Amino acid sequence: MKKVVTLLAAIGLFVTGAQAQNLQLGPGSVDVKAMEVEVQKTPQFQAGGVKDKNIPNPRDWLEVEVEFEVDARAPDGAVVKELLFRYYIGFKDQSGNGRTITGDVKHKNVLLGEETFSAVYVSPDTLGEITGEYRSFQSSDVAAVGVEIYYNGVLVGGKSTLSGSSAKFWEATGTGPGILSKHQTPFALLWIDRYADVDKN
Repeated sequence: MKKVVTLLAAIGLFVTGAQAQNLQLGPGSVDVKAMEVEVQKTPQFQAGGVKDKNIPNPRDWLEVEVEFEVDARAPDGAVVKELLFRYYIGFKDQSGNGRTITGDVKHKNVLLGEETFSAVYVSPDTLGEITGEYRSFQSSDVAAVGVEIYYNGVLVGGKSTLSGSSAKFWEATGTGPGILSKHQTPFALLWIDRYADVDKN
């Protein structure tokens, strides 16, 4: 019986390895279907055992959501173990100059052939520092949004809200930090099943 269990485990490892080896992702394998830019208020939660406190003026966060789908030649049941999403968000700062912030999100175990979502955020303090609008931020203050998607270091998809020579606007402005993954924000516990899982390491 012990030998049978060991044999079955070995077969399982072989099949999993074969799936990983047969997975082929190249340029254009990840189709970015849509990018949405929204302003979200800081979410409010209720908890037992503590005194509830009124928050009269919840602050504004910027949310960028990407809808995407992976199309790859792969056996049934295969998943993409890791996709790196590199986000870029361009603004006009308080001086009227272009400024771009960036940030990476590593999604893991992405299902093939299904519409899937990724999201990132910019904190109220970062928005205020860039635009001067610490209290009220408008999505129209965003000049451009872009995303590049990498698999094993290879660019396999992407999208920009600009076109032509301006599509990679971040190359002209340079970049700095400021974009947060969903799990780094108060939105971490919301809409969990909507978004691809994130490697938090």
